[in-house]
Amino acid sequence: MNYRILYIFILFLLFNFDCFSQSKLPFYEQLAFDFYKENILKAYPVKSKITIFKSLNYDSSEEIYYVPSECLKTELQNYGKNIEKLEYSKYWKSFEDMKIDLNLTNIDKNQFKIKKFNHGNFPKLFIHYPKIYQNRIFVILHEKYENGGNYYTVEFNQAGEIIDWCKSKYETVTLH
Repeated sequence: MNYRILYIFILFLLFNFDCFSQSKLPFYEQLAFDFYKENILKAYPVKSKITIFKSLNYDSSEEIYYVPSECLKTELQNYGKNIEKLEYSKYWKSFEDMKIDLNLTNIDKNQFKIKKFNHGNFPKLFIHYPKIYQNRIFVILHEKYENGGNYYTVEFNQAGEIIDWCKSKYETVTLH
């Protein structure tokens, strides 16, 4: 092995740490939220303020482990075993850098309420980790109400351009 090449490579890594920063990937969650506030809400308006959380802490109790794709032009076939989360941890410099915050500076204060934690009134909007199936990337926006909600599945290409999106509904049944 040529040690000189290895030495140069190690120096490159030491002096070029930003090659591991998440900035090399599109911030899919921000792109999906921007699409939601600018396009989806025009097609499917919400009557009351939507509670949004600035920090995407990905509460595991709210996590969705599949992609609602039955309404997409190209539905996912047999994806249950092959769906993966986009592992941002491979791209961050340190654990502290992994605190992902949405840019909420240009939101309509009459449409959204910003909260720090999963507290507040319904509807609530949860934005989930990007999911990968083959070369397809999906972000699920979960508009949650007290007894149901909507999933907005947004499909991206690797460059962060929206390929397709759709809405699916669900209802929660409570047995007494």
